[in-house]
Amino acid sequence: MDELYIRLFGNKSKDIIFESSKINYVRVSRELINDYLKMVNNPKINKFISKKNKTYTYSDELNWVNKKLEEKALIFSMIDKNTNKFVGNIELMNAKGDSLEIGISITEEFQNKHYGTEALSSIIDICFNKFNLKELNLSVFSDNERAIHCYKKLGFKEVKIDKNIITRDGKSINDIYMNLKNEKI
Repeated sequence: MDELYIRLFGNKSKDIIFESSKINYVRVSRELINDYLKMVNNPKINKFISKKNKTYTYSDELNWVNKKLEEKALIFSMIDKNTNKFVGNIELMNAKGDSLEIGISITEEFQNKHYGTEALSSIIDICFNKFNLKELNLSVFSDNERAIHCYKKLGFKEVKIDKNIITRDGKSINDIYMNLKNEKI
């Protein structure tokens, strides 16, 4: 992961690390903590982030940012090019050989506007074409239908389902694991 971190970030701090059509990708920062809090404490988003409902505090987010920066985590905050507003975060984690896991969260304001698809497409391109990774993995709750649709549209396939991991609104929710293989390797 350190090699990928250096190749992506170099010595940059707040600079744009890379960009796509509508999004600038920057390093996570303390300056965005209030935006992070607004996103993770939104009940419509929070329920898809973790198995536990939790309200995050400023201190929680500050600790999270500091930890990600210290670990040199491959996590990017996304900023809309037109409005300069915070869109969400996307992270590459759990490196195993030639594969990585992707995690993504988009603010409610930018959902249903194809920002998730654009961000994932950009990350897939970097992972497969710049770093020659063999596969990308992710997990998603079975009631996150919008995300599942996006992942399938980008070519992710279901590889495993953990049934009944939580109950939400009287319904049993599964954890779906998905995988995308690099067809060029």
